[in-house]
Amino acid sequence: MVLVVTLILVVILSLVGTFAIRNATQSERSINGIRSAEVAREAAETALRFCEQVAMFDGDGKDYTEYGTTGMRARIIATTIGSEFDVGAAWRDSSSWVGNSAILVPKDYINKKPNGTQVDAVQLEIQPRCLVQKIATTSTPQLTGYLITARGFANNASFDGTTGKATQGAEAWLQSVLTRDK
Repeated sequence: MVLVVTLILVVILSLVGTFAIRNATQSERSINGIRSAEVAREAAETALRFCEQVAMFDGDGKDYTEYGTTGMRARIIATTIGSEFDVGAAWRDSSSWVGNSAILVPKDYINKKPNGTQVDAVQLEIQPRCLVQKIATTSTPQLTGYLITARGFANNASFDGTTGKATQGAEAWLQSVLTRDK
């Protein structure tokens, strides 16, 4: 009788252990998904901040040359759109994200630290990127400026450099509109 009770308890404890391991694994997957999404969002924020600098310098008639960058002004898409909802906006076309239109954020900008010490965080495998396109509203008064669209990727993402599409993993998109008073 004791043997039967012991065997039943062993089976019950095994099932409880199996469920506990399964739940822990599911929790770990959820946490990794949240972490990956956050890394992608932070990468997109970095790209957005960088490209806002490019747009502000262009508005002043200058090229943004910090962090070893050159020719950033030439990458601004001159085709003017009416708003971020415009069907002709370059950010909607995946081919705009490859080639000379997309601005890749320099690694020195991504890895910068205020005190100049070595970066100890895991480095991004896919550089964040952004598009800057000129925008002019049809409203009165007319506002002119830039639509900036940024994309960031976590290290679990895959980006196809020929099509401009992410094929898997965490990816974040952010947009801002910069306008100028005249």
